[in-house]
Amino acid sequence: MSYCETKFKTADGIELYGQVYAATQEGPGAGLVLCPGFNCVLSMMNLPGCAAALQENNITVLLYDPRGIGASGGSPRNDIDPPQYVSDMSDALTYLLTLPSVDPMLAGVFGFSFGGSIALTMVSIDPRCRFVIAAAPLTDLDFISPSQRTRVLHKCAQDKESQVRGNAAFTVPLVNERGENAVGFGHGVDTEQYARLIKSGREIAPGHLNRVTLMTYYKIAQWTPWPLWKQLGTGDNGNAKSGLRGALFVVPAEDTMSHAAMQRKYFYDVDGGPGFYKNKIEVEGSGHEELFTGANLNTVVNGVVGFIGHISQDTNFGGCSD
Repeated sequence: MSYCETKFKTADGIELYGQVYAATQEGPGAGLVLCPGFNCVLSMMNLPGCAAALQENNITVLLYDPRGIGASGGSPRNDIDPPQYVSDMSDALTYLLTLPSVDPMLAGVFGFSFGGSIALTMVSIDPRCRFVIAAAPLTDLDFISPSQRTRVLHKCAQDKESQVRGNAAFTVPLVNERGENAVGFGHGVDTEQYARLIKSGREIAPGHLNRVTLMTYYKIAQWTPWPLWKQLGTGDNGNAKSGLRGALFVVPAEDTMSHAAMQRKYFYDVDGGPGFYKNKIEVEGSGHEELFTGANLNTVVNGVVGFIGHISQDTNFGGCSD
């Protein structure tokens, strides 16, 4: 594994921390931005291992800590703002395009979990991307019940009033001592695993903080990205020589955090059109958090390499592959 640490600025001047896994082939080639999951630092879920494996296949990777997370700048800390994260990923792409090992005509984005949802949204509004890879994108951005949603949003309104009076943003644990989301958001985490970590006082990962702002849930409640995903495609009368040329969904078949059936639905909802290639990889036996481990990692990397190989072809293609 060989990478260089770097920092790059967003449009509003925030410095984000990243690691560049530069391909070593002669001349520029494929490159991608790799974004972690919800409130995750870049070292989690073996994303560095994935970046290194792609690097070995002559794909340059920019892996980064999202705004307010880990070594990246931004305040309040651990404040998850989906539209801002979409904008930041676009700025990460801007930095990726400056790297000498990256061909701008073969540059794209790759997101895992919540990062997958961010990536799909980003490419729907940034025409510089040639491809998008969404691994286990989150498809559940709601609470365990309507009444719980109302209770949390009421607390958010109180926190907003408090901030108007000059107080700091209120934070809550992401995961409680039972291993569950502390405010009843989403579903399907490995509660036993996280409960052991929280009770022992251990970090889930180095640099990871087990908290988010309460206003995170206020912001997510306003975000409905799925209609944008249906618009993916070249947007240029089927001219595959410009615009987004393809989308790859990587679906862990045993995913309980983001239901596999919903991931498949959103994949099939992507229209694309002439000159657009979409593909779906099913990783059998894998849950959400095991996607980049063991043999699963080989499946993912081989699928990504093959997918980008299609994108790099000069001829137009269409349709989809299951």
